[in-house]
Amino acid sequence: MDAPTDEVLKAKYAEYQRMYSTDPEDRIWAAVAEAFGMAGDGRHMIAALERAVTVNSEWGKHHLDLAKARLQAHQWMEAAEELELCANLDASGCRSEFYAESFLYYLGYAMFGTERYKEAAEAWRAADHVVQFWENPEPLKDFHLHRAWAYHLEGDYLDAIDCYRRALIAPGPGDTSMDDEMDPDQVEKCQDQMNDNIERYHDMATQGVPLKPDDLTATPYTS
Repeated sequence: MDAPTDEVLKAKYAEYQRMYSTDPEDRIWAAVAEAFGMAGDGRHMIAALERAVTVNSEWGKHHLDLAKARLQAHQWMEAAEELELCANLDASGCRSEFYAESFLYYLGYAMFGTERYKEAAEAWRAADHVVQFWENPEPLKDFHLHRAWAYHLEGDYLDAIDCYRRALIAPGPGDTSMDDEMDPDQVEKCQDQMNDNIERYHDMATQGVPLKPDDLTATPYTS
């Protein structure tokens, strides 16, 4: 890392250390990373999270947050490595029932980015059994759509069609917890805005028309 970047990190860390003087070092680095993320500075966000992981490598959430930052930077394999470490640590510090803290949700995107579509579908299938809180319909509908793409690209048209259908009706049965209430107006708005595109892919799968991976971009929601 070059000297100017080191100075930027040191200055921000010193600022946050003064603000949160009783917090552990790794938590301060995590707060620094969050500040860089909010400012749209992905490079420094990753650097700060790397320091948080170095200071406390046994905290799964640091690895998850670093993986999310690497996904934003399209560093797919590096993200997958962090997610594996998160899993090995039993996702400590994470509430896995929330999609934004589910290593399985993000692992699917890391695998999709490396064109390992079968593994992406398997990770997302597992996430579907764990995640119960989506908070709003957009990430949920995209989750089913992207799962469908993974199956579709593998030539598994039946599972693809099932996921496309779930994307069309989402939020539907089995998608969320009873405590995860979504605004009905927001649900209707998302269906109006997203379902035409989903239906187009559904029709392609129904007709046995293959997808071209170069035409697809599966982007995870990271907050």
